Amino acid sequence: MVNDEEPIREIVAFMLTTAGYQCRTASDGIEALAVLDSGKEFDLLLTNLMMPNLDGIGLLARTKDKFPDMPVVLETAVHDTSVALAFIRNGGYDYLLTPFEQEQLLHVVRRTLEYRRLKLENRALQSQVAKLRERIASHIRG
Repeated sequence: MVNDEEPIREIVAFMLTTAGYQCRTASDGIEALAVLDSGKEFDLLLTNLMMPNLDGIGLLARTKDKFPDMPVVLETAVHDTSVALAFIRNGGYDYLLTPFEQEQLLHVVRRTLEYRRLKLENRALQSQVAKLRERIASHIRG
C-alpha cells in the first residue's frame, strides 16, 4: 500500500492484515520502488494517485515492465473517470475511489488477486501446450 498520508496507510494496512493478507507500506513511489526491489515477490500493488516525489501514474510506469505479473490498483479521491481510464489504458488493473468501505477494498483485492492467479495459470498452461506440440512434432518427424 503506497500513500503519502500515514493514517490512510495504517488504516488500509490494518484492513488488509485483519483479512489475512500480508501488507507492506510505503510513503511514496520512490520508497515503493525500494520495497519492490527488495527481492520479494509481490502479488499486487495498491497505490495512491497524488503523492510527492513519484505519483501513482509514475509508479505504474516504472513498475509495469519490471514486474509484469503484479497488477496495480489505483486508490484516489479524484472522482474524474478520465484519470482512472488513463491509468487503466497505461497498464493499471483497476481503481478504487476514496472514501471506501473495507468490503469495497477487499472486493477489489480479491478480484485483482484472482485475475493475477488466472493470468499466471494461463501462461503455465500455454507453456505446457507449446511443449506438447513440440514433442508431438518431434515424434512425427521421427
